Amino acid sequence: MMFHLFLLISILSGSTVINAQELDFLRDLKPYHPERVVSGTIRNWGNNYIPTLMRDWEMGFHRYQPNVQFETTLKGTETGVAGIYGGIADLGFVGREIYREERDGFIGVFRYPPTVIEISSGSYATPHRTFSLQVFVHKDNPLSKLTLPQLSRIFGCGCDDKNQPPIRVWGQLGVLGGWADKPVHVYGYNFETGMAGFFNTVVLNGSSRWNSDLRDFDNGRDAGGEVINAGVYILRALAEDPYGIAYANVMYADSKVKSLALARSEKGPYIEPTKENVWRRLYPITRYTTVVVNRPPAQPLDPRLKEFLRYILSRDGMEAVVRDGAYLPLTEELIEHERRKIE
Repeated sequence: MMFHLFLLISILSGSTVINAQELDFLRDLKPYHPERVVSGTIRNWGNNYIPTLMRDWEMGFHRYQPNVQFETTLKGTETGVAGIYGGIADLGFVGREIYREERDGFIGVFRYPPTVIEISSGSYATPHRTFSLQVFVHKDNPLSKLTLPQLSRIFGCGCDDKNQPPIRVWGQLGVLGGWADKPVHVYGYNFETGMAGFFNTVVLNGSSRWNSDLRDFDNGRDAGGEVINAGVYILRALAEDPYGIAYANVMYADSKVKSLALARSEKGPYIEPTKENVWRRLYPITRYTTVVVNRPPAQPLDPRLKEFLRYILSRDGMEAVVRDGAYLPLTEELIEHERRKIE
């Protein structure tokens, strides 16, 4: 057990020192114990970034349930939900939150919504692994914290509430002196990206009513054809603009920008965007990965699928997430919440 504990410390540590006492949750997670013996084939489709993790889950589960076989096709997150309503998948592994269009496609076929279960938190700062989003300002900006409603008034159009006008100059945020009348320049991801979609959900409450002056960036490519994440361009632009504010990920930041603590309301608490706070889901703009399953209303879940999902949502399953090292494991509270969805 101590091996697993030290493994988790090594993965979660870095920008934040995490001690063993703070990781007692791992000891408390329930190991997988079969409720019943099952057999048959489980067809997995979806997230192409989890082949190693999926093999670990499948091999670990097979030790308890040797009569279950797997047919796994990981061609990309976009195939997960479609695989289910197309009749070729039992479980759709989605490397992010499920999109409205995917949910609507499922409902269009089955006439009821899919069961969506979170199986890991997103990464803190790993490329392509549903990384968290932080809010940044120029290093010379005296601001150190913001609330989500303030962010909404900065990045949004500010046209939904006449009592909460848009924030367009720094003085509206209490930044005084020579900053007070300076304009707030806004930077972010292209509106069609998953990053912008999640930011829209969390910060703009899904309104899609953006600040019309927002300068958005899409991915690019280097001379060798490798993809350059838009976060590089976003924070590069911010580094040259003392009056800017942006959302991106810490892996694309340098010493010319700084991240802000965020709170859900003015009552606080204000949470720093550390790896530990992302893992614990305390930091507000933290993403997650999901698995989608077809469960008709008032019907029990297929026993094969239930047992495999119980395995993933166990200490065994979360240790596999830790060994894989890309995504972050769920906390005990989140595991219990997700397990209730399959009971």
